[in-house]
Amino acid sequence: MTYDAILFDVDGVLLDLHADHPTVYREAVATTFDEFGVPPEDADLDAFVSGATVESMRRACSEHGVEFETFWPRRETNASDLQCEMMDEGERVPYGDCAVLHELVEDHSMGVVSSNQHATVEYMLARFDLEHLFDAVYGREPTVEGFRRTKPDTHYVERAKADLDVAEGLYVGDSDCDVSAAHRAGLDSAFVRRSHREDYALSAEPTYEISSLVGLLDLPGVAPSSP
Repeated sequence: MTYDAILFDVDGVLLDLHADHPTVYREAVATTFDEFGVPPEDADLDAFVSGATVESMRRACSEHGVEFETFWPRRETNASDLQCEMMDEGERVPYGDCAVLHELVEDHSMGVVSSNQHATVEYMLARFDLEHLFDAVYGREPTVEGFRRTKPDTHYVERAKADLDVAEGLYVGDSDCDVSAAHRAGLDSAFVRRSHREDYALSAEPTYEISSLVGLLDLPGVAPSSP
């Protein structure tokens, strides 16, 4: 069996995490509350960061008389702008092993499926001259429904699969939801255990576990074709 396509997560897989991840993104939430004339409390900001749910975020807005559906697109724009600024200032850059992408693309169609904002993903690929490597690129739409459709939901994974006409595919990620979304979408999974995942426990067994993207070259179905 040979994989005809490889899909990648972005944060923690292609693009390194900010040193203060995920709390640094509280800044974007605070900026958004300020735009609505609300001085946010810590609990308001926490509701939008790690492990956020639509219900918790909606509740935080409601307590201040702010319509969540109006708040959310502004939060998405501010979060994307913040991350793009981080990239410009060198606070977030691609991992060094992304160099292997140029080798992988010779034998595989490739795509990106991220739970980050689509605008952020597009900017990252353009900023670091990676966009030509991928024929399918999906981040979340800046809507409440777009947030609901992020992994482990398979919505964006399925769209990428359709774009690439995937028969046998591999999804490369660094989280439990990546592994789950891959398997639910009928893809094999490669879990990248980088330093920020040293003690991370998976609830689902990935097809493969690697320590860097270079390890993809040794996996069955990925190894480059013979010259």
